[in-house]
Amino acid sequence: MAQRINETAWDGNWYIRAWQSDGTMVGSSLNEEGQIFLNTQSWAVISRSADRPRATACMRSALERLNTPHGLMLLAPPYRKYSAAIGGCTTYPPGAKENGGVFVQTNPWAIIAAAMMGDGELAWRLYDQIMPANHLHDVNVFQAEPYVFCQNILGTPHPLYGLGRNSWLTGTSAWAFVAATQYILGIRPGYDRLIIDPCIPPHWPGFKAVRHFRGAAYEIEVLNPERVSHGVKSIKVDGQIVDHIAAAACTAAACNTDAHVRVRQVTITMGSEVEQ
Repeated sequence: MAQRINETAWDGNWYIRAWQSDGTMVGSSLNEEGQIFLNTQSWAVISRSADRPRATACMRSALERLNTPHGLMLLAPPYRKYSAAIGGCTTYPPGAKENGGVFVQTNPWAIIAAAMMGDGELAWRLYDQIMPANHLHDVNVFQAEPYVFCQNILGTPHPLYGLGRNSWLTGTSAWAFVAATQYILGIRPGYDRLIIDPCIPPHWPGFKAVRHFRGAAYEIEVLNPERVSHGVKSIKVDGQIVDHIAAAACTAAACNTDAHVRVRQVTITMGSEVEQ
């Protein structure tokens, strides 16, 4: 599937969104409107369909074409009139909702993609810019609660750019939580283990977290002495170094196999080289 996607859907700097029934491309540089779509780029990375060069190129294109101080817009340029072939998104004014607005729920997918690529600085920047509290400086424009995500924020093509709408009516909170905890902090469940694979801004000295997982409480301390964004140098569980063959493959703390052990102490040291 990935091979076919790359053979047919690569447009040179990003991935095409779709094809109409007559074979017309949607989300191509050849289109006058709707040349690039955010979700196609994010999910090319998340699905691992894109190799490293194409992942870098498509995410760079998304940032250059879609990013705003309020978050990433869903597509660009927006559609200027209704198109029965394209459908619902063209019913909205340019820059509104699915027609080139900042559809906030889609931003955590870009955050996850950035983290999967090992770019902790970018992942954090994209996460920080969608935080509702960051709109306190432009509350007269934003006009929404500073403590809840909006479904959408009007994008740059709209005359009311920056206006937030449909607060509460969004899955952003859940996806932002996943992006922050499972991909920036990097603490996520695996099939038979707890994966700890942080991707953080390099200026962070580390962090502490507690994760309850399959009957145990994992008290996790992550140290970042080399000030890297990504990379696990060593893993200790209850003071014992985890075998690095497993750690390098899974960057994981071992699963709780002792029914009498309810608290596990995990220390992760980040670094550019794995200790032997």
